[in-house]
Amino acid sequence: METKAIIALVISFIFTGLGIAYLGDLKKGVGLFAIGVICGLLGVYVSGIFTYIGIIVWIAALYLTYKETQTIA
Repeated sequence: METKAIIALVISFIFTGLGIAYLGDLKKGVGLFAIGVICGLLGVYVSGIFTYIGIIVWIAALYLTYKETQTIA
């Protein structure tokens, strides 16, 4: 796996979706990041169910970043 792919996966692990933005798909990456932030805030202030939704979005973003790195490799 090349260095750019590893960096993208690390970024996406820390910041939901921004690894995809790093790879060039800015709309999808920023959209996933916004959904993750909104779910995190709703999980804190409204209901804990949004925290679980945020975790699912985070896992999906990691998977999508991994699949995106496979296409560039």
